[in-house]
Amino acid sequence: MIPACPECHTAGVPLLFGRPVPEARAAATDGRLALGGCFLPEEPLPNWQCPRQHRWRDADERAWQQRLLAVLLAHGYTEPDDDISARHPPGHAR
Repeated sequence: MIPACPECHTAGVPLLFGRPVPEARAAATDGRLALGGCFLPEEPLPNWQCPRQHRWRDADERAWQQRLLAVLLAHGYTEPDDDISARHPPGHAR
């Protein structure tokens, strides 16, 4: 579920802080993601932003993560494979 802004009640988009990957920049250009910059504001960090640029924190971190990943995947992001055993099963040449 996408939370609505507590101030203006419009739907929010995930808010991402830090250096964005190219897919995040593309999603921000499309309005499906908001970029918060490289400097973190004071806690608690907001994780959603509305089109009027109101920012807020929603406690459902899992919903934010799922929405963020869905937006990034829709813009060509591929999840890194951190599990080396999945890439090189036991008994196979490395």
